[in-house]
Amino acid sequence: MRWSIKVGQLFGIDLKVHLTFALILAWGAVNYGGSAGPLYGVIVVMALFTLVVLHELGHSLAAMWYGIPVKDITLLPIGGVARLERMPEKPMQELVIALAGPAVNVVLAGILLPVVLGITATQSTLSLMRLTTEPGILGLSTFLLLANISLVVFNMIPAFPLDGGRVFRALIGFFTNHQKATQIAVNVGRVLSIGLGLFGIVTGQIFMAFIAFFIFIAGSQEGQAVAARSILRDIQARQAMSAHNVALSSDATVGQAASMMLRSPQPNFAVLDPISGQFLGVATSRGVSQAMQSGQWHTRITEIMHHAGNIPKIALTSSLDEAQDKLSGASSQVLAVYDGLHFKGLLTTGDIYRTFQFLSQGRRPVQRPTM
Repeated sequence: MRWSIKVGQLFGIDLKVHLTFALILAWGAVNYGGSAGPLYGVIVVMALFTLVVLHELGHSLAAMWYGIPVKDITLLPIGGVARLERMPEKPMQELVIALAGPAVNVVLAGILLPVVLGITATQSTLSLMRLTTEPGILGLSTFLLLANISLVVFNMIPAFPLDGGRVFRALIGFFTNHQKATQIAVNVGRVLSIGLGLFGIVTGQIFMAFIAFFIFIAGSQEGQAVAARSILRDIQARQAMSAHNVALSSDATVGQAASMMLRSPQPNFAVLDPISGQFLGVATSRGVSQAMQSGQWHTRITEIMHHAGNIPKIALTSSLDEAQDKLSGASSQVLAVYDGLHFKGLLTTGDIYRTFQFLSQGRRPVQRPTM
């Protein structure tokens, strides 16, 4: 996620903080500091977001249990986000992963409840809400107890993509396919988010209205992504590869590559050994352009290319949704496509997008000849 910095690692998962997180710290210093001062307000916010991290860690560890890699956990002013490399499509897996986050908060609330009750039994009786604003161990413990309860209640609202919405989709998924379950969950989530947004506007809770808007947009986007994957799942890599892409010889220079790129619309060129035909790497238009600007016209293309070892690979018969996962996981724009041990060409994000455009218009891609 852009504008995020890594601050640590938990169970092999990168923990990141978005730069805008500083805004919530400043807000907390003003609103939660009280008589104890701004530093106490910052401590309260940090404690609150520790609960958020543990919540997301619950989701992440459950996903890793099912063999789903987790990219990172990022803290934002509106909460935390655990980015999985892929979303589970099996209902039971999604159900467990969705419930794992709130379960962490239930456990934490169970730990804090006797602590709060034990301390309040020996002190003056203040209302629970009043205690949350009192600086000190009791006030902080009470605040965190109510925060855990609030996180469970809010996240279990069946508004997709909140945890409750994912639980709802998982339950529907036991009786229908993943795409249809997603569409039902998205539609219900839209209705609930609109209601939540209107409630926030009427009661003057603008932050709640903003969260509702985020839920509506995020749910709609994930619904579209699932629909797209269902379309791409039936298409093989061989069908999306361009039939007319040309390759560069490893003997070519940057100047020769630039000349070819000016005459061709393709943004990436495979670099092959002229004798064995072995795939050596990929020359990109950006890399060639930068080399030209630095005067490396006569430099061999092998010196500026992305080497084959760094290019993710996929089988010729793999589906396009698998290809999309590979590209996303490797943060790459291009895949090397193989038929067994034989290199067959490159598949780019542009190829996948173009194929999806054909399919979304009700047309099937033409079966292209293989190399």
